[in-house]
Amino acid sequence: MKIGIDLGGSHIAVGMITEQGKLIAKKEENINFIKYNEKDLKPFIRDRIQSLMNVVLKELQIPIFTVKTIGIGVPGIIQENKIQTCTKYHIFHWDLAKELEEQYHIPVKIQNDAICAAKAEKKYGNLQEVKKAVFLCLGTGIGGATIVEDTILPSEYGHLILQEGGRKCHCGKKGCFETYSSMKVFKNGLIEKLQLKETTSSEQLLEILEKQSNKGEINTYLEEYLDTLLAGIVIIAKMVKPELICLGGSFVYFEKFLYHRLQEKALEKKQEIGETKFTLAKLGNTAGIIGATLE
Repeated sequence: MKIGIDLGGSHIAVGMITEQGKLIAKKEENINFIKYNEKDLKPFIRDRIQSLMNVVLKELQIPIFTVKTIGIGVPGIIQENKIQTCTKYHIFHWDLAKELEEQYHIPVKIQNDAICAAKAEKKYGNLQEVKKAVFLCLGTGIGGATIVEDTILPSEYGHLILQEGGRKCHCGKKGCFETYSSMKVFKNGLIEKLQLKETTSSEQLLEILEKQSNKGEINTYLEEYLDTLLAGIVIIAKMVKPELICLGGSFVYFEKFLYHRLQEKALEKKQEIGETKFTLAKLGNTAGIIGATLE
């Protein structure tokens, strides 16, 4: 058994993974990371990871010593198994693996979160037979990975410039793809459009879309969001020329309202996109947890 951890842009998720790559239990917690400074955030994250791990272990009645490894996916730059840069949390130079290894005496491996998700889709999901592909993790930001044969490379697709001098990004640049097309941007825009509470969850938004998706203002918003998303995808398709672009992250929850419309719009851009096809992550938003346990 292995433990996979997804340190997302707005949540921490912990899952127990079998040797066959099956997720058998998961616990997650939504967290407003921006409330904390770096000094307080590091121990807070470590404590929440440990708490969620304990809940999963207790639920399955599995002792910690039966766990072979712990894998963690982090939205940032990882070097020598350390978090070197995680600008989403304003965390730098953190040896989280060492701290957890000292606590549990179990090997801990840290990887980029998009790489984790891409690995899982390559081994168990919709990228198994694909030689050249792009994985886009649409969540709080936009993570990316490029797959060429059996090599998976981190790719900063979320920070492609979509609009010169546009919205300010946490990376320091302006006009980045993720400042227009992340799921956080999509959901915040929908909440504002419908004058909902900021705390409205994805599940609640889906329920509202089910009831009101035929409204003109909502349809207009969906079309505008998809046009912007497709503009970024076109840049990636022209640059990489992949066989397949796989869309993961919380985007998969909105398949009914976003994915099929995106495919229809892509047909209008056939000349620019070429032979590139689209698919959703087969493993959904759990790909990151599963992939964190893979070598």
